[in-house]
Formats: sequence, C-alpha cells, structure tokens
Amino acid sequence: MTNTQAPSVKMGVREYLESLIFIIRSPASFFESANDETGSRRALLFLMISGLFYCSVSMTYFFENSLIMGVVMMINAVFMPALGACFSFCIMRMMTPSMASYSCVFNVYAYSSGAVMVISWIPGLAVVMEPVRAILVGVGLYKTGKLGRFQSFITVVLTAVLLLLFFWTVAPLVIAIRDFQVN
Repeated sequence: MTNTQAPSVKMGVREYLESLIFIIRSPASFFESANDETGSRRALLFLMISGLFYCSVSMTYFFENSLIMGVVMMINAVFMPALGACFSFCIMRMMTPSMASYSCVFNVYAYSSGAVMVISWIPGLAVVMEPVRAILVGVGLYKTGKLGRFQSFITVVLTAVLLLLFFWTVAPLVIAIRDFQVN
C-alpha cells in the first residue's frame, strides 16, 4: 500500500487511518509525499483527530472524566508540536537560511506527534514513544526540510534542549503568579 500521489486537504476517517498507517509503515515515503502539501490544514486536522482520541481515552481512564483536564490535554496536544516546530524552524534558519517554510516544519511535527499520540496514552508507553516521535521528526526534517541526516539530528536534539530550558524557565514564573494570586 504505497501512496504516491499528493494527499488531498480532505481528512475523513479513511484518510486519517490511511495517513496513520502510511506514517507507521514508511515514514520516509510518507514525508516525501507530504512535502507536496501546501499549507498546514491537513496536518492540523490529523493532529486534532489524534489529540481528540488521546484526550478522550486518557480522560476516561485516568482523569475520572474531568472535562477541565481533557481541555488542558487537548491544548497541550496542539500547542507542543507548534512550539517544537517553532524552535526547530528557528534552529534550521540559523544553520542554513534557505530552508523549508514554517508550515512544512509544522506539518512534520503535527504528523509525527499525531502518529505517536494514538499509542502514547497507554501507561508506560509515553516514555517509550517520545524517542519514536523524535525519530519521526528527524526523518521528516530530513525528507522535507532539505537537511542532511546530521543536521536533522542536531535540530531535533537542540529543539529538545530548548523545550526543556523553556519549561524550566517558565515553571518558576507560573508558581510565582499562582502564589501571588493566592495571597
């Protein structure tokens, strides 16, 4: 089942499942074909469907049907790939100025994250699936971003470091704001 034509913007259940299977079976071929996409609508729809599945299953099994926790998880499911794509895009621009567009980098993150979300709700697999997501992003950046293998690897590693630094910086601010509001 090799999909050689450029995917359409439509994203129904069938297209979603075909994309998911194609990403899992052959990430390199998938990202080569996804390179022809204009815009990020299809990738965002894929991410949203995966996010809805991830949040509904997690909310049902682990958070006692808490709607607030489900909304927070959905925001996280969409925000984190966008933030990772932003950091990667900046790193790619610093390495070589004539690289892929932000929408192309976002598409890589959206498809990679969406594919991993379907499995990562299972207890214990979230930790295992993060390296898989990093590998998918690396393959996607290599195939769509016109980067070399080493540049893709460095981009993924530096993005992970920047994300950690970002959240280590923001955490004390959030705690200070929360404490300020309590007093």
